[in-house]
Amino acid sequence: MRIWPSILPVVLSACAAVSTVGISRPSGPGEYPGGAEPVIANVRRRAQIIPLVDHHEHIMGPVAIQMQVQNPSIPTITLPPDLDRVLKEREQFSRTEAPQASFERLYAGTAQILDFTDAPYLRWVRGARNVERVSRSLTQGARYVPNQYHTDGTIGFVAGVMRGAGSEEDEAYFVLGLKRESGVWKIMSEQVTPQPPLPFAKPLTADRIIEVLDDAGIQRAVVLSAAFWLGGGRIQGSLEEEHSRVRAENDWVVAQVGRFPNRLVAFCGVNPLRDYAIAELRRCATLPGVRGMKLHFGNSRVDLLNPVHLESLRAFFREANARRMALVVHLWVRGGYGRAHSEVFLNQLLPLAPDVTIQIAHLAGSGGFDSDSALQVFADAITTGDPRMQNVYFDVATDVNTEQPAEVIALIARRLRQIGLRRILFGADTPILDRPPTLQAWATFRRRLPLTNQELEIIAANVAPYLR
Repeated sequence: MRIWPSILPVVLSACAAVSTVGISRPSGPGEYPGGAEPVIANVRRRAQIIPLVDHHEHIMGPVAIQMQVQNPSIPTITLPPDLDRVLKEREQFSRTEAPQASFERLYAGTAQILDFTDAPYLRWVRGARNVERVSRSLTQGARYVPNQYHTDGTIGFVAGVMRGAGSEEDEAYFVLGLKRESGVWKIMSEQVTPQPPLPFAKPLTADRIIEVLDDAGIQRAVVLSAAFWLGGGRIQGSLEEEHSRVRAENDWVVAQVGRFPNRLVAFCGVNPLRDYAIAELRRCATLPGVRGMKLHFGNSRVDLLNPVHLESLRAFFREANARRMALVVHLWVRGGYGRAHSEVFLNQLLPLAPDVTIQIAHLAGSGGFDSDSALQVFADAITTGDPRMQNVYFDVATDVNTEQPAEVIALIARRLRQIGLRRILFGADTPILDRPPTLQAWATFRRRLPLTNQELEIIAANVAPYLR
């Protein structure tokens, strides 16, 4: 069933992503004031700067694919006959060329409907012609399955999910605002929200990582297991079952990466708060080619300001240091994140893993450079020569994009210089639809940041110690 009109993803070309800053426009065919040869040569040189390593990539295996299904629907309910009649007629209206009388019986004269026919742009529309046009655009076969309703005199609503004929999968969500006119319930407002597409329709394999590396001309990549995702938030089944899924996902990633031993290295993933976390760390330390562990504090609901969470993390960091397992840490968490979290990380966790590389992902944010206050704690510590920062590096995955204003781009450049360019590791993150592939990610980074060619060459040449 197609509830939402197809939207083809916009594929942005990276072919023209070389920097043109400082190039004078020709005043005539082939003419550049003052001569353009040195400028063009500089642009060509900049375009030839390519990282040796992509330090932040993910793949996704069959176990993780199965676990991306959303929470089970709220249980279906039985509606009173007069409300059930509205849903049945609404279903029928999309299936057939119902006569005008059916439309007038179903919708109130002042009804409004959320128009999604120009998606992704949405707007409320009114008027019989607009409401009928949008309401008929829902594909035949849609079933309205209610899970809540309420009435109070002459007003009410019904909410629920939409499913295809013979399907039990939720494909969209609906809310119908109702008004009782002449003893009959009519739709006063209608909103249908489609189920967003799943990020991974099928496993994302190591072959895809090799493709994006080849496209970008990059030699190697660090492949981070998303097994931490399987331990994020609620537990599905027993803790033992969850650990079994985490093991299976980590093993799948290691096997995939093992097919390209000269180009890829693997990191396992785990929720560090789980009782099985240290056991999984120890197990991964024995797997061939595994260099460390990926932690995602946001996904794992880690609260660095919670003493209980902090104690679990301290034990994990001690064990990682003992096993010589590097750590890639997504430090950002939802809600009130900032300087205080970085200070805890600096003061309470880094001293427990002094002998291994700590790679802080996304410049201590979530991508898009959204947490400068958190990053500044580490930058200032480096500036003062804090020995706890000796083995700390920062990846720039998704931190530079085409939408950021010039002042943000300038701030990123200042922070990179303050941190020290030799601590900066290029990374692109998962090559899925809402993120640019490695080629474009690097081209945007190279084009937008006001760094010299020499500075870019330093970043491009950086290789994390755990790869040396």
